[in-house]
Amino acid sequence: MEQYGIISETRGDVADVTLQRHLICGSCGKCGIMSGSAKRKVTIEAHNPIRAEKGQRVVVESDDRQVIFLAFMLYIVPLLGLMAGIFFWLQAAGSLGYDGNQDLQAVAVGFILMAAIYLMIRRWDHRVKDNPQYKPNITGFLLDKPECEDDMPGEQIDQEENR
Repeated sequence: MEQYGIISETRGDVADVTLQRHLICGSCGKCGIMSGSAKRKVTIEAHNPIRAEKGQRVVVESDDRQVIFLAFMLYIVPLLGLMAGIFFWLQAAGSLGYDGNQDLQAVAVGFILMAAIYLMIRRWDHRVKDNPQYKPNITGFLLDKPECEDDMPGEQIDQEENR
């Protein structure tokens, strides 16, 4: 996935890039798992092999497979946990002969399991946050200033062509 942004800070081979969040991204995780932010701009940390400097407009690329994997982990896995919790409680309560309000309790168990999964995802995020496999890469510079901030394409200079 290709995005465009502006370097806000550099630290060696890592840079903070301010991106314009696309509507399709929502909070998929690539820009910070479980950020929950409704802001249209987001700052991410990216590898900076081309040594872009503060204020430069750059192209940032993320591995599509990683974006899909993170979206699956953030959206599908908790939903499966919710459904598994509901199903498990209904089966367990029926097997144990429990006669209380099974539906309401099943939903509660499902939500508890979903919350536990979100907490595990959050812990996993903190463990892999510095893993280079999950960080986007700055791959080029943008020359033209965009007409609209939502469209930041401009002309890209591929760093490999300049060497």
